[in-house]
Amino acid sequence: MPHHLTTLLAGVSALILLPAAATAQQSRIEFSSDNAVERSDPFIDQDVLEPQGAFDLETGFDSNNWLRIVKPVGEGRVWRFEQQARLRRYEDRDDLNSILFTPRVQYWAPVGEHWQMRAIAEASVLNRDSDRHYTRFQAEGQMRYRPAANRETVLRLRANQYDFGDQVVAGLDQRQWRVGIEQYGYGENRRSGWYLAGFFTSSSADADRFSFSETALRARTWQPLGENTRGELRLEASQRSYDGPFSAVQMFDREDTRWRATGRVEHGLTDQVTLYGEAGYVDNESNIDLRSYSGAVFQIGIRIRNR
Repeated sequence: MPHHLTTLLAGVSALILLPAAATAQQSRIEFSSDNAVERSDPFIDQDVLEPQGAFDLETGFDSNNWLRIVKPVGEGRVWRFEQQARLRRYEDRDDLNSILFTPRVQYWAPVGEHWQMRAIAEASVLNRDSDRHYTRFQAEGQMRYRPAANRETVLRLRANQYDFGDQVVAGLDQRQWRVGIEQYGYGENRRSGWYLAGFFTSSSADADRFSFSETALRARTWQPLGENTRGELRLEASQRSYDGPFSAVQMFDREDTRWRATGRVEHGLTDQVTLYGEAGYVDNESNIDLRSYSGAVFQIGIRIRNR
């Protein structure tokens, strides 16, 4: 059976089994739905996976939905069974309209006094215009160190396998490894805090011009602006270098440097419903002119959660 059909069947099966699994003792169902109108550089995290690349800012609608079962099994250990459905549509780029299905399983367990391990496995299918664009298999391991209630360090290792079938540019199929370290600091009741992180990604594609290495840094800080309102500042910076000539015309390796800075405000209408807005600027400088772009970005949306 083709990989994409297997993944879709697994996703449907997960949705069917979720209510039944939730009836087990101590289990609970959680649902989250983020729906936003945004202007951004879509799929920039997968830029190498786009035949035409992400070379401009686009305005569109993003609906990201998760349904999950959380099942504690004693002694701090937890199973999480999750199903994602994400729809993205863009005003002027019908070729970017997509729907993503991702079933995911997580296992959390304490390791020693201050450590927790998390093991995560998922499979994704991204469809465009009713055709499969890619199938992705992902495995991730985390070690989390929490010496105090207001500090947490996360060590992360992730492996991805992308399969594009025969519908996209030859040579895109690839394997990715990503390592990262993240540091969280929290204020009282976690209403304020900060976050610093560094990541390194290595991707090996069937064609060298799609293989790359990337170093990325991220920073965030947030503070309460009122009883139900929070403000946040976000900064991202990354540098990506490719392993082969970009094209027969441009016979040199592509290099990109990207940064993004935004400010965000969230306001809770109820315990389950939150409005949010974000605005800022993004710049991607590349030695390939077609891949250079910059401009204002924004996001306005609503989040619904039943945790």
